[in-house]
Amino acid sequence: MLDDPEKTRRLLAALKASLPFEVHLTPPLARLLRAEHVALGAGDRQTVSEVSYLGDEGGIVCHMVPPDGGKAAIVSLTHVRVPPSMPLAAEVLRYQKHRVKKLRKQGKA
Repeated sequence: MLDDPEKTRRLLAALKASLPFEVHLTPPLARLLRAEHVALGAGDRQTVSEVSYLGDEGGIVCHMVPPDGGKAAIVSLTHVRVPPSMPLAAEVLRYQKHRVKKLRKQGKA
């Protein structure tokens, strides 16, 4: 099991209560989205309009709708960075580090 069910449930609820919030795309994610011609706002700063949980395999994901209201991009919380000023920044970082560590152990990261 990758995620601690209770900690993940609490973080997901806290993130939902914080919507909408801004994130920064990691450079690899930004390159991938551009290569796939995913329409998002300019730059690496994006607004998350929804969060959901895709189970232990997918983890917490962020839904980002482009300014034109087109199709949402759904990306893993582990591939975005929240600003340090966000009240949940420390919790998000702990979740990301824990998940990446577990994925590496399984040879999936």
